[in-house]
Amino acid sequence: MAFSNEEGDQIFRMGPGTPSGDLFRRYWLPVETSANLDGGRGHVVPSAKNPVKLKVLGETLVLFRDASGRPGLLADHCSHRGVSLSYGRVEDNGLRCLYHGWLYDRDGSCLEMPAETNDRFRASVKHPSYPCVEVGGLIFAYMGPPELQPPFPRYPILFRKDGLRVAGKGNRIQRSNALLQTLDNVLDVWHREIAHGWFKGVEPVHGFHHGRDGDPPTPIKFEETPWGACYVTLQNTRTKGLYEYHETHAVLPCQRARTDTMNWAVPIDDFSTRWFGVHFEPFDESGQVSEAALRRFQADRPLDSGGPFYEGWVEDVGYWWNFGHPLRQGPIWEDEVTMSSQGREERGGFPDFEKMTFGSSDRGVLLMHRLWKEQLARMQDGIDPIGIVRGPEAEEMVPLPGVVAVVDRQEGERLFNMTVEERIERQAESLRNA
Repeated sequence: MAFSNEEGDQIFRMGPGTPSGDLFRRYWLPVETSANLDGGRGHVVPSAKNPVKLKVLGETLVLFRDASGRPGLLADHCSHRGVSLSYGRVEDNGLRCLYHGWLYDRDGSCLEMPAETNDRFRASVKHPSYPCVEVGGLIFAYMGPPELQPPFPRYPILFRKDGLRVAGKGNRIQRSNALLQTLDNVLDVWHREIAHGWFKGVEPVHGFHHGRDGDPPTPIKFEETPWGACYVTLQNTRTKGLYEYHETHAVLPCQRARTDTMNWAVPIDDFSTRWFGVHFEPFDESGQVSEAALRRFQADRPLDSGGPFYEGWVEDVGYWWNFGHPLRQGPIWEDEVTMSSQGREERGGFPDFEKMTFGSSDRGVLLMHRLWKEQLARMQDGIDPIGIVRGPEAEEMVPLPGVVAVVDRQEGERLFNMTVEERIERQAESLRNA
């Protein structure tokens, strides 16, 4: 058993003041896409809004962009009489409440109080605010203690300039706790084979097996990394003699990552999660990206970072055999069902951890459970959780590996047998040469 119900209930709560909520707040988290927030006064992007009301980690917030073009993130309820600032007016240097006109800048300082004349009183008001960084088509916020704010991590997926980058729409809201995705799904390799393979209406590939058609059991290993953990596999393809080398990383607190893509499962509250995603395709020798990549970027499909999703879409799709529905593409429907249905009504929406039975195939899941508990302990001891980098090293690109390649058996075994340190160094060298 990974958690007792008492321990699981505490760990899976996300609001302010909870252990896991506080741990999430030690990291920079995406809170909105750039495309969903307009460019300030006179620079409105079609279908975008300014300001935008958000809920992150159980806290209601309002995001806006002033005339400087920089985003600001404030607590939603005005410090005067509690009116929602999401109904306020964006001005050149801040956001003005519609009730009595209090004007706040991005840092939460009150710049004007039209009905008051005491400047000392005005200067004494400091509205709750969180610093923001906008990069790679996403807007990130740090919601933790100001004195512990870490440098923003330089993930190559966000900062590389030698290719084409696309950020998703942020439209996917998953009706489940974010930790069910972060801890229980990313390193669960067998659900890829079964949930995302056997239930597709075609002959399964049997990429994962315990010995089949003359091949030995699928090589699978789980490794700790400086950012979390990863799995590495060498799995069968439909072509005899060709194998897929697959490496995916679980990056704390909530990322699933490879070298070409990163997705964040950001908690809205205890029972809902919002997905953000970025994909990067490097230029080839002629400075172009492939036609296949361009088609993928231009397709309006329900990828993890796409949509459109709406209330009740899971029920509309129906059971696994309803292949004709436009939202029945990719792995999204299965993940939605498997994550959301673990919660039990008699447990207030939380899973019954004490009735779960773990087997040898759950090694990656149990590894993630242990890592999360270790980070909670580190935080309580006043130590940065893993993945937080400070000092000169923070200026460098994060050498996060994560490759998917179709190879023959010999090459696949060579890649599989590399240590995590060797793969990190290989990625660091690749970034230096990019």
